[in-house]
Amino acid sequence: MVAHAPETSTPSIDCDVVVFGGAFSGSALALLLKRARPETRVLIVEKSEAFDRKVGESTSEVAGCFITRVLGLTHYLSCEHFQKHGLRMWFTTPDNDCPNSCSEIGPNSQARFPTYQLDRAKLDEHMLELAVKEGCELLRPASIKSFELNGAGKNIVVLKHQGETRTIRAGWVADCSGKATLIARQRGTWRKLEDHPVHSMWVRFSNVRTLDCHEARVMAPCLKDGPSVGRASATNHLMGRGWWSWIIPLSNGDFSAGVTWDERLFTPPSEGSIGARVKEHLVRHPIGKLMFEDAVAVENDARIYKHLPYYSTEVCGDGWIMAGDAAGFMDPLYSQGLDYCGHGTYCAHKIILKGLRGECTKMALAHHNEIFPQSYFRWFHGLYRNKYQYLGDADLMHAAFLMDIAAYFIGPVRAVYADADKEYSTMPYNGVGGAIFARFMRFYNRRLETIARKRLTAETYGKNNLKHRHLVRVPFEPNLKAVRHLFGGMKIWLKLEAETMFTKAAAELPDPTMAKEKEKEKVAPRMAEVS
Repeated sequence: MVAHAPETSTPSIDCDVVVFGGAFSGSALALLLKRARPETRVLIVEKSEAFDRKVGESTSEVAGCFITRVLGLTHYLSCEHFQKHGLRMWFTTPDNDCPNSCSEIGPNSQARFPTYQLDRAKLDEHMLELAVKEGCELLRPASIKSFELNGAGKNIVVLKHQGETRTIRAGWVADCSGKATLIARQRGTWRKLEDHPVHSMWVRFSNVRTLDCHEARVMAPCLKDGPSVGRASATNHLMGRGWWSWIIPLSNGDFSAGVTWDERLFTPPSEGSIGARVKEHLVRHPIGKLMFEDAVAVENDARIYKHLPYYSTEVCGDGWIMAGDAAGFMDPLYSQGLDYCGHGTYCAHKIILKGLRGECTKMALAHHNEIFPQSYFRWFHGLYRNKYQYLGDADLMHAAFLMDIAAYFIGPVRAVYADADKEYSTMPYNGVGGAIFARFMRFYNRRLETIARKRLTAETYGKNNLKHRHLVRVPFEPNLKAVRHLFGGMKIWLKLEAETMFTKAAAELPDPTMAKEKEKEKVAPRMAEVS
């Protein structure tokens, strides 16, 4: 019988900021605080002994700016991680088994702005080491046993570290605990985004055949020509109605691959291990089969999440704030999860610094509680609401690809590169300009979804999913070039509107919130009968 050391309790200590979680958002927040105010006493409480590899490997341009220009990690990323060259999408039809025939959307040349394929375990570890090196205290592995949010300077955190229970009086508590969302769950403010019932599973694979290798080009001669940039260094997406799969190269030679799906439209393989299910799904697509037919799932490196999107109805209060995935998560299609982490952690550090300087934070907290959900729902309606209806149609996604990314460059990317401090201090798509673009994006997303339903009725959905190559020859930049892409996407969209003008649309997707209410109505009488 193994004897365990008795738990002991030490007297309370004072700390300016206690950060729940030491991964990307927690370490970034700690670094920002220490760099802006070196005397700040920051304690990071991290539950894991070592970080595992998590989804969030692919960055887009706003996150790239945050990691390089704000955090100053350009050299490290260049040495230790994979340079990303855009987003590439592949389309097929149910009866096609030839990779040569798949339609393709993607960049023709290298990206103009820094983006990366990240090994998150490696990055998170490096950032945590930097935070400690710059003076933060780290307790690891340590677990939060309880906490009381009593206001700035009066918060109480009880944690356990190395068999010892410690009680800490904290000026501020910053929840960067990711999907654990400790504060939201305690306060009862955590909510599913019911309107977006998507799920995801993923695994890492070794022995993957890359799209740029000689063997792949022999098997699929179409890969010999096309873009001037390598396809393998992009985030490659396999596309289908109701689902999409990502393929991301990692610096150690493995590939991250997974499938995300809308339960109203698609059901992935359900038998076997997660690795077997993901591989079975991938090889149904000709490009997936080309890459993964001999791939081997990495043992104990697989995950599955039911209902990905969620949010908190409040993200800050007197003496506490949530940042990163602890505040909410939406959808990984465009790899913008770390964008929100960048904005959220920067906003958090600004508010906390204001409080530590003895200034009133009441208005800043109220403003952040207002703009976070506003940004979240504008982004959702502009990009993702019912989008999975048209993910499998190359024509519709060509229009969406150009307009979505152009709007992103004209808005968030342009803003952070023009004035990083100002723009990271707020959330994306806020203000008058953000509201206008959000409404425009919401409108065309809704119209593209309607056209998809019309094409379903006319049996023309995916009619150009074979033997079409849409290469973006002018790279996206936050200037008039992006406006050119926006108009190009609008032109495709309007042609599709004209093509389906007199076609009746198929039935709309069921409203998940209505289905939930109907289920409650069915359950209520049964409960009454039982009682």
